[in-house]
Amino acid sequence: MKISTLVSVAVATAVQLAYAAPFSAPGPEGDFGSIEVRGVGHLHDNFLKKRAIDAQNQMTDTNNGFVGGIEAGNVGKQMVNRREIRDLAAYRVPGDSQPGRVYDLYILALRRTMTRSPADKNSWWQLAGIHGRPFVPWNNRRPGTKGSDLRSDSVSSTNTGYCTHGSTLFPTWHRPYLAYVEELLWASAYLEVRSETRATEKVQWEKALEQFRIPYWDWGLDNADLPPQVYARTHEFKYFPNRVKADFPQWENPLYTFKFNPNTYQAGSNFGDDRFKNWFRTLRHPPNEQPGVGDNIAECRANLRQNGNNVRQQVHELLLRSLPQDKDANIYDPSRINTGSDPARWGAFSNRVGNNAASVESIHDGIHVWVGGLYGHMTSVPYSSFDPVFFLHHTNVDRLFAIWQAINPKSYVTPQQNGGGTYGVPWNQNDNSTSPLEPWLTRAGWRFNSNTVRDTATFGYGYEEVPKHTYANSPTGLRRFAMKAVTDLYGNRVASSSKRKRDLYSSEENQGLDNSIVNNKYYEWRVDVAADRAALNGSYSVHFFLGKPDRDYKKWTSQPEFVGDYVVFTHNMEAPPGTDPATINTEITGSVPLTDAMVLSFGQNLTSLNPSDAKPFLIKNLRWRVSDSTGRPVRARNVKGLKVSVSISHTTLPTDETPWTQYGEWTFLTDIARRIGKDGGPDKVGIPDLSSTSTTVAPTTTEAPAYNTDLPTLVTLTTSSAEESTTEVVATAAPTSVAEDVEIPTPTSADATESTVEAESTVSANDSSPTDD
Repeated sequence: MKISTLVSVAVATAVQLAYAAPFSAPGPEGDFGSIEVRGVGHLHDNFLKKRAIDAQNQMTDTNNGFVGGIEAGNVGKQMVNRREIRDLAAYRVPGDSQPGRVYDLYILALRRTMTRSPADKNSWWQLAGIHGRPFVPWNNRRPGTKGSDLRSDSVSSTNTGYCTHGSTLFPTWHRPYLAYVEELLWASAYLEVRSETRATEKVQWEKALEQFRIPYWDWGLDNADLPPQVYARTHEFKYFPNRVKADFPQWENPLYTFKFNPNTYQAGSNFGDDRFKNWFRTLRHPPNEQPGVGDNIAECRANLRQNGNNVRQQVHELLLRSLPQDKDANIYDPSRINTGSDPARWGAFSNRVGNNAASVESIHDGIHVWVGGLYGHMTSVPYSSFDPVFFLHHTNVDRLFAIWQAINPKSYVTPQQNGGGTYGVPWNQNDNSTSPLEPWLTRAGWRFNSNTVRDTATFGYGYEEVPKHTYANSPTGLRRFAMKAVTDLYGNRVASSSKRKRDLYSSEENQGLDNSIVNNKYYEWRVDVAADRAALNGSYSVHFFLGKPDRDYKKWTSQPEFVGDYVVFTHNMEAPPGTDPATINTEITGSVPLTDAMVLSFGQNLTSLNPSDAKPFLIKNLRWRVSDSTGRPVRARNVKGLKVSVSISHTTLPTDETPWTQYGEWTFLTDIARRIGKDGGPDKVGIPDLSSTSTTVAPTTTEAPAYNTDLPTLVTLTTSSAEESTTEVVATAAPTSVAEDVEIPTPTSADATESTVEAESTVSANDSSPTDD
């Protein structure tokens, strides 16, 4: 049922009004006006009561710090979708002459929130501070079971925020965080337009409120470029409540930057002692750490675009990896969907600790650093959430989480020892699906946990790629829809070539693809990386190239040979008092796709993606270099815990029957990295001498410590007889010696046989979790 009036309830208290902090004076009945009824269809008492309750819920939730979700606009099981920010800006409310009303409402809500007093728990200062600095309890909440139980926990970490990084809870913790911000912005939007007096405009603002959900930035599209809505300095309104066009204001764009209140983060605010206390607004890619510097948006955008192919391929593989090999059994028989809730499947998706491919967290890490640059707020974990782009970024992470859930309906949070504590979670705790997601409370005052945030409908929103209402009784249908959407959005140059006109490719690319695709299969390539997040006492990057790196390290990410970065997004690794740093797991993993870059190399001593052609090419051309948090090069062999390996997957292209990519098992080819060498290439170009190595590197001996060029040993996962057999590669303890090379035969006219690494053990993937079917 649609909202047809701006519902108002005259029950606001003085405390609620203080928290709401309205810009305009409240009406005669307080910040909530009286209910106005229009139209025969809206005279039903039950309808009026429900609308009143819905409107009041949003205000009560945000006044009390509860996460209840938005009711407006939802019809039965059909939730209002969050939109990509460019789509939101282009969305036209029915009855309007041009698009932009909902987007203008979003801007109004952002500005209202950003200009609230920092003492207000619903101010931007405090909302952003939940994630990291200033390391204080939000809304007086410390770890506990219920809102009234605000006990202090001496084993929790007070030198960090509430956010869970390097944890099985990474996707689930951010979901109620975003939902609370969304609900607060909706309430702020309501307060902005409640005083509209023009009848026609009032109706249009009501329609806009129904469609109001926070947007996301899909960095898997458009070469990961920053949307113009995010870097425009000013915002020009197309609609504004109670004003005619000639009187519309032109504001500073609240998505461009957040301006700090200088009186807030001075003495006693625990905002740190570094560069951020000298800047009074958030910055992206500032050239240095000096007070008064500005952004470098051009460099920010260039950095994102240079990693665009990398990100798109990572998203594609993240969401479609490890699909069952027998497609018929899983397409047509919901009871045989092989998505058991096993640690490898969830762990490989959810976080960067102890896995062997790009997780949603490791992909997210790169976006942070590419937006922030060497010194900007987004690059630093404790300060990143103050940049408004943070919430667009994390809403996209939540969207990928929702898509992954649709594709893997039976797999969910599995226990894992966290890689570091939070304000409400002890270090090295074994987190699981019942661990509280501090500081988020339900309307009843109970702590949220991962089990209670599993469904986005709990919070009143959805995503276009996951139309649950359409497939309410068909998880298999929803799964098919989501997988096809992923392939359509993020397919690489090989997958796309089967659907595009071949004249969009060069003659060399066409010939190389003809040589590579046999029986609708080809070989997918990537670099897998394992690293110690504490190795350089801050964020650092491993840069990969197909060709020699430039002698000038400042040109590495802009040279034609650049493939992509593996980014370690972290902060200085201080263990809490009384904690042995050696007990903290600091190994993280990720990957950088190679396939698209190799396709673009066809004609340059590479004739196909087949191993017989590709392996010699990679040994000759694959290179990597390391730079620290200042951007200066660090000798790769001196980076503690760094491991590099090339992996390969025999992959099936989409067809009309199965219109999505099907990745095969990934296999390590360790001899490629071994032959390239510990410094990421024998040519030594761009490798600093030992005497000039960054002072942040601390070798344990006078000799540069060696590292294994192979990744950890493999375990092949097998399924029970009740499910279709499939395999999945996961990381275990690092081997004591470098594994032998795995020879993979070149495909023939018959379907090629995939070579695999012999498994050392097997793990049962029986699904013991409740079914969603």
